[in-house]
Amino acid sequence: MSSLACTVAGGALLAAAPGLAPAQVRDVEIKAAYIYNFAQFTSWPEARARAPLAVCADRASVLWPALLAYNGKPAGGRAWLVADATAHPNAAGCDLLVLGRAAGAVSSPGVLVVRDGLGGAPAAITLVDDDEQLRFDVDTREAARSGLRVSSKLLRLARNVL
Repeated sequence: MSSLACTVAGGALLAAAPGLAPAQVRDVEIKAAYIYNFAQFTSWPEARARAPLAVCADRASVLWPALLAYNGKPAGGRAWLVADATAHPNAAGCDLLVLGRAAGAVSSPGVLVVRDGLGGAPAAITLVDDDEQLRFDVDTREAARSGLRVSSKLLRLARNVL
């Protein structure tokens, strides 16, 4: 992406989220990019692998506008579509569910749960702010419980693999 495009995208996010400082906006954009890439390196059960990729997140989350920026883009051969998580109780209809730190447990077949921050119930992937660097942990047991397989390429980049 050119520097002009980055500036325009960053400005649009600032306008969409006026309470965020510029450093927070970059953090949000990076987290959304990580989540987008998690989808590309995860294999879903065959029954789900052909439909659009339903990405569920809380509309009130600071990640919401950054996740929306990926709408329609291919992720692992599927179109990325963001939906409001509150409209999907127990993650029904979601392929990828983005949870905040305080959100409760969600375990549903075929759903990749990504938690933004340590704490709370287990998730297949947890984003971790580690000494001013964004890292992630992968819990392969949680992924397997949901019938998902995480690529070895993604596992090599993880901070911790359980």
